[in-house]
Amino acid sequence: MKIFHISDLHLGKRVYDFSMLEEQKELLCAILGRIEEEKPDVLLISGDVYDKPVPPVEAVRLLDDFLTELAKRELHTYLIAGNHDSAQRLEFGKNIFGKNNIHIAGSISEKMEHFTETDAFGTVDIWLLPFFKPAHANGLFIDTVFSSYTEAAKALLEQAEVDFSKRNIILAHQFVTWKGTAERSDSETLSLGGVDEIDASLFFPFDYTALGHLHSPQPMGKDTVRYAGSLMPYSFSEIRQKKGITVVTLKEKGDITFDFIPLETKRHFREIKGPLRELLKAAKDMGGSEDYIRCILTDQEALLDPVGQLRSVYPNLMTLEFDKREMTYEQEINVDTEDIRPDELFSLFFEKQNDKEMNEVQQKLLQKIWKGLEEEA
Repeated sequence: MKIFHISDLHLGKRVYDFSMLEEQKELLCAILGRIEEEKPDVLLISGDVYDKPVPPVEAVRLLDDFLTELAKRELHTYLIAGNHDSAQRLEFGKNIFGKNNIHIAGSISEKMEHFTETDAFGTVDIWLLPFFKPAHANGLFIDTVFSSYTEAAKALLEQAEVDFSKRNIILAHQFVTWKGTAERSDSETLSLGGVDEIDASLFFPFDYTALGHLHSPQPMGKDTVRYAGSLMPYSFSEIRQKKGITVVTLKEKGDITFDFIPLETKRHFREIKGPLRELLKAAKDMGGSEDYIRCILTDQEALLDPVGQLRSVYPNLMTLEFDKREMTYEQEINVDTEDIRPDELFSLFFEKQNDKEMNEVQQKLLQKIWKGLEEEA
């Protein structure tokens, strides 16, 4: 059985107020193209389908188009809600979708939903564990109050009575870690003290655990417990991560292999750093760029409209920062202010702040300004 595993689509996402819908449509079309080429038997989508509980209309239409194309191809698809999704909205029309082999689980229930697939090696049970909080699980168990996500997840798995003598796959969207560690990104929500962590060992008995939530593709504890990662970067901390489709090939029990299909969009997320003049020249030499840019300027002097200048060659400049040395207490200027002229004091401040003395032009400008202030006084 060949399986495509993706997650964290975040349809409708805006990054620095730039809509990512164009890139998301591009990626979903690329996935459909790879489905045509690779002919997988199953597609797993492990949560955070939308970026917000109430997604924009365009995002809903995009998912509708994608699911329609999957139904046309008769691809068996399994989809769960993530922490960014509204469970009830995502489940709308699930019975109709189910008749077209698209199975959706938005919220946990007393008995975990599962479906059975068949291949040349027998049956494979696919279990759906959408995002939940301990409070959600408390309502399903009489006289039980769970104090942690791990306790609640363990109870839900035990109640499902999974037959581990068979092959089993589970989709889950939680903060699953191994020995308290996992690679995270700036775009992911952090919880205080890691209270939302679930130990990866809980999923070790499954033949494959298709995780969503963390944006970096990575195994967790063992190769068969994996985050697919997001389809594209959603912060500049993710630009060095490989994004794409995790491909799982499942044969007889215990025989599983993995592959990875990288995905890229026309526009990339890039960081550039240096003096404004050099960055502008480099961009003009390459004819400009439509990439999404985080720019870090190293200029120490004041600049005239750096955002406007950069956007003339980088129209999708997302954020501009300055790499200037901060004044620290160790850099305090220890002088007797009663024995020094204010213009001399400013010269000392400039030298401390910029690690160099004022040049001749700057000194003349300071003298001119100071002379004008004296005349006004």
